[in-house]
Parts: sequence; structure tokens; C-alpha cells
Amino acid sequence: MFAKLRTNLVDIWQFFVVPGIAAVLPWRLAYRWLRRVARGTSAFDEPARAARAVAPHHLDIGDAERFAANVRLHWLFDTTDLYLSLLHRKRSWRPWHIERVGQWPRDGRFVVAGFHHGNGHWMFKSLAEAGHDSVIVSARWDKADYPGLPIRFRYGSLRGRDIARLGGRQPIFRPRAREQLVQALADGYAIIGVLDMPPRLAPNGQEPVRLLGRDACLPNGMLDIAREVGVPVVPYWMEYDLERGVRRLVIGDPIDPADPGALQTLADLLDAAIRKTPSAWFFWPEWPLWLDETPAAVARTSEKTQAAAYSDS
Repeated sequence: MFAKLRTNLVDIWQFFVVPGIAAVLPWRLAYRWLRRVARGTSAFDEPARAARAVAPHHLDIGDAERFAANVRLHWLFDTTDLYLSLLHRKRSWRPWHIERVGQWPRDGRFVVAGFHHGNGHWMFKSLAEAGHDSVIVSARWDKADYPGLPIRFRYGSLRGRDIARLGGRQPIFRPRAREQLVQALADGYAIIGVLDMPPRLAPNGQEPVRLLGRDACLPNGMLDIAREVGVPVVPYWMEYDLERGVRRLVIGDPIDPADPGALQTLADLLDAAIRKTPSAWFFWPEWPLWLDETPAAVARTSEKTQAAAYSDS
């Protein structure tokens, strides 16, 4: 009982109190507050310890304590972004400490490709700023997946409602999302996919890529839809000035989904982002199992592709 109580008190602190305080302060003061909290272990220490245990085996992270503090900081960025969005209801609002580099296409019919690398809410807001409604592909947020963790479930539900508000419609949930995504594109929505999904979370359609110097895999579903509908894939990523607390949302050049190297191009963008700011990648804890499951996941995709080709012949 006491362990559950402690967990929920920590969750109130890290998901509501700390980011809520930051959201109402002028950003320079807010950033000092977030950095001070991140240097301790009271907020998001669980993901920080998990990332610190994995990342040094794949990249030079420098000082391990500083790396862990920056992991906590990125999680605090992510939660604070929700409250900034809730306080500033205009969908296209973007503060001075969030810079945008590049432009979204004028035509709303495109696939947005991102990663679990420090995104926050700003991609949704920048699309609204450019005049685009958007919809994200998501797993369902099910209360049964959070037994004994009501605070995390409530935070996630709040976040999901705000994402729907920013995009202009409810998320499209996996599995069996393909027809809805094709229709959303036809209706003029930009559809958003987060590509760095390990086989554990996205078992279908995994194709081989090189990532962080290893043989890994990424799901091909969003590229397949873009290729089927005939729309470009537009990547984006975040860059960081952690001295000033400034983040840059960078919009990349459109990618032709029919290009055989398109998935590797996206993997290369993720690779560069992780190497530049390794503490911002939320999926370090997934990486060892991801690598272990890659051969079987790629083999399943190959078998299904061969079976489909045989049935069409």
C-alpha cells in the first residue's frame, strides 16, 4: 500500500506540480526551475536510470550524471508543453523559446514522420500555425494498462484530449487504422506517424534499417499509405540549446515514399538526432529488446510479402 501511495505522490509531483509551476512562470525562470528539479531525483528518475543503463553501451554520453539529469529535463519539457498548450488555447500559439526551421507544404495532404525524440506538443501547434488540421496514429489509452497508476492514466487522458483539440479531430487508433488514415488524407488532414516503434509495440511491417551502428528495424506502414495515396512524407525533428532552454522544431525536405531508400533516410535522420542529443530519446529502455527482436520481426515481414506476391501471381 505504501509503495503505491509513494508512486502516486511522485506521479502527482512529476506529471502535474512541477510542469504546472513551470507553465505559469516566465520561461527563463521556468527553465531554471526545471533544470533545478532535473538535477535531483524527485521527478522522472525511473526513465533516467533506465536510459543511463543502456545508452553508454551504444554512444559516448559523457558524464553519466549529467546525462541522467538531461533525460529528466526532457521528460519535464514534455510534460510542461502540455500545460503551456492548455494555458494558451490558440492552436497556433508558439512562444519565443520554440523556434521553427523550415516550412510545412501548403497542401495538407502529406504524411508527417516524427520520432520519440523530445517532441512535445509543438509539431501539432506548428501544423496549426501553417493552417493544417492533423491527426495522429496512436495506440489506445486504456485504463486497464495502468493498474494502480491512476495519476498516469489521468495525465495521459488529458494529453490525448489536448492533442485532439490541436489537430482538429480524435486520434486514429491502431490496429486496423489504414482505411481511416487514407480517408483522413482524402479529407485534407496531415496524418502524423511516430516511426521509431519497436517490434514489441508495432509487430507488423517491420523492415530492416541501420540505426546507431546496428541492424535494427522500423515499421513501414506510414510509407506504404503515403505511397498508395501518392503524397509525400515530411520528416521533422527537434534540436536543443540546453544552455538557454531553446528548442528548434526542424521541418525537413519532403521524401518520396516510392524511393526504396526512404525508410533508411528516415532512420538516418533519427540516428543524427540521437547522436546530437542522446538524452532526448525516450526509447533507450526499449533498445536492447528491440535489437534482439529485429531478426524475427524482419523475417515475418518478408514472409508476408512473399505470401502476398504468391497469391497475386
